Amino acid sequence: MKRTKVLYRILFVLGLLLAGYLIFGFFQDIKEERKEEAKTNELKVASSKYPGVDLITEITDKEKYQMAVHYPKFKSKGLNKEIDNYVSSVEKDFLTAVNENEEYLKNQVANLYLLVEIYHNAENTYSIVFSEESYVAGANGEQKSRIYLVDVEEGKFIQPTKILKDTEQSREELYVLISEKFKNSKEYSPYFFEEELKDWAMNEKNHFSNLYFKDKSAVFKFNKYEVTAGAAGMPEIIVPLEEIQDLLTDEWKDRLLIEYQGQENQEPDKQIEKEEPKDEEPSISSKRVALTFDDGPHPKNTLKIIELLNKYEAKATFFMLGNRVDFYPEVAKMVADEGHELGNHTWNHKDLSTLSKEEGIQEIERTNDAIKSATGRESTVFRPPYGAINKQVQSSITSPTVLWTIDTLDWKSHDPAQILKIVEENVKDGSIILMHDIHETSVEAIEPILKYLKSEGYECVRVSELKDPS
Repeated sequence: MKRTKVLYRILFVLGLLLAGYLIFGFFQDIKEERKEEAKTNELKVASSKYPGVDLITEITDKEKYQMAVHYPKFKSKGLNKEIDNYVSSVEKDFLTAVNENEEYLKNQVANLYLLVEIYHNAENTYSIVFSEESYVAGANGEQKSRIYLVDVEEGKFIQPTKILKDTEQSREELYVLISEKFKNSKEYSPYFFEEELKDWAMNEKNHFSNLYFKDKSAVFKFNKYEVTAGAAGMPEIIVPLEEIQDLLTDEWKDRLLIEYQGQENQEPDKQIEKEEPKDEEPSISSKRVALTFDDGPHPKNTLKIIELLNKYEAKATFFMLGNRVDFYPEVAKMVADEGHELGNHTWNHKDLSTLSKEEGIQEIERTNDAIKSATGRESTVFRPPYGAINKQVQSSITSPTVLWTIDTLDWKSHDPAQILKIVEENVKDGSIILMHDIHETSVEAIEPILKYLKSEGYECVRVSELKDPS
């Protein structure tokens, strides 16, 4: 009997010790994860051409859904908290819809695009314009927008009613002004609901959260179905500041007009024609491969990759997103100046197969313009996001479409050893290797890959230098 009690006590103590060990290990794992997460977040914060603002891009490619999410990051924790909560809510709603419509997603993939545009308005202030597009089930997708006006110096959001006068008379004048714009618009007039617009303008609970500013104009961005039929999409009514200045508060009339007058008084930048660097004649090698990097440029990772490529005398092709070129033009220029190939990967990483011909062409042309503006050189190759080719769009562009022959799955594994292993097991003469320069773990894999390729007698060239890059 006594032996049984002693045995139970021993087992009890051992159980407590085991539980304590497991709990300790659990919390240590959480602690390490938080450290790693904090490290990752810190690495994502970098200066862009917009002082006090950075851009984060998250690309998710699953069997049932794809997400391309873009959002800004500020120095202010308060601003970041609000933006992060908004982005999280968008992703959560989308994933909920995916789960609820799982039976309809057997033969199609759901898509979420959270796009962001940033416009400088006055000193330290920006308009942050989100456009949310999701396609889960059915022919019609969901379209919404969210706008934030921010002061990055003070780390606070600006209420639109601090910018627009908020009186019954000013609301009436605003209604008349916007109504006339709708009626005179060939694009929107057939779908315009005037009574809905009046209800919107005169509703005291409406604080004009759809207002932003760009190019010497106030812009009112309406959600789909809000004041128009669905065929109008998300209409935007643009009102030049001179037409709306009497509806602006005195403070903001001065701030906005001073800013734009200052822009007008500035001498235009002299366009210096720079001779494009001549590509060196590629050396003759019996075996060639092309390293390609998608979704950049990244303010730190891309520069690290360039350093490593120079170290091993290798060239690569960078398929860049237009919105990231817009944020990091100096990085894009570095890619060009170092003699690497400039590739177009669309503006917002949208699945072209879900877009109309016009929308797809706009995604590509806008990116071409951004690359040319940042680097002084044209992009020479094109890669569609997810490898989804729209034949109508493809027939309208001149750059060759380039996919890949080796997918390193670096976005999925985040394991440098695994990335290297995939290359080692699959590389051959003419291989096109797909990687992403937005992941730090992918950067860690570059040098081992370059060492291996060199040891095996491969030359790393621009993708267009392969015999048949298509």
